[in-house]
Amino acid sequence: MPLSPRCRVLIFDLGDVLFSWSPVTSTSISPKSLKAILSSTVWRQYECGRLSEVECYRLAAEKFSLDPSDVRQAILDARASLQADDAFIHFVCELQAEAKDTLRIFAMSNISAPDYAAAREKPAKWAIFERVFTSAAAGMRKPDLRFFKYVLGEINVEPSSVVFVDDRLENVLAARSLGINGIVFDDVTRVRQALRYFVSNPVSRGHEFLEVRAGRLESETDLGQQISENFSQLLILEATNNR
Repeated sequence: MPLSPRCRVLIFDLGDVLFSWSPVTSTSISPKSLKAILSSTVWRQYECGRLSEVECYRLAAEKFSLDPSDVRQAILDARASLQADDAFIHFVCELQAEAKDTLRIFAMSNISAPDYAAAREKPAKWAIFERVFTSAAAGMRKPDLRFFKYVLGEINVEPSSVVFVDDRLENVLAARSLGINGIVFDDVTRVRQALRYFVSNPVSRGHEFLEVRAGRLESETDLGQQISENFSQLLILEATNNR
């Protein structure tokens, strides 16, 4: 009996996973200071919808001794720099196509309502998402376990059937604590391999490998050294009956 894929649900973070942005702005606010603002308690409240945009900029300016207009402009510059990672999103679309559209794809992001509205104006394949969960709409943000439980409840799936991809380790660890399969987005090649492992049919992957390497199925050591022998090839022939 063919083995089924381990997971049929993917949940992606948006910023620094499916989208990239630049902290360099036209203001006197340095990239380091901007990142400090985006990691502050003020910004976290803003992402959860507890502060208006004007209130957020004012309180952030007070906290970091800045001009509110500079904070506003820095955020506008950061929004303008946002762009989709088309190559990685195309890869996700390929996974969905290979799964014959049985792969459900969602997004889960710590993002304010104004920033999300700006992101939706960016050219990207938003249609791949069955739904986008934002901290602003939920009133919760990662790594709060309540946010993960809320999303699981809304999409009505078991945690073990889900793969969650995020660039922040604390968010991935929170997901794993609930039984969700978590991947830290640190190296694109590694992340692609991990996603294929979770969502592809392992038997199909094996057959695909054999077809691609047909005529070149030599044994190798773990150091990459080829071994001249035909025993493994005869085993493959016996198993596949495909000369």
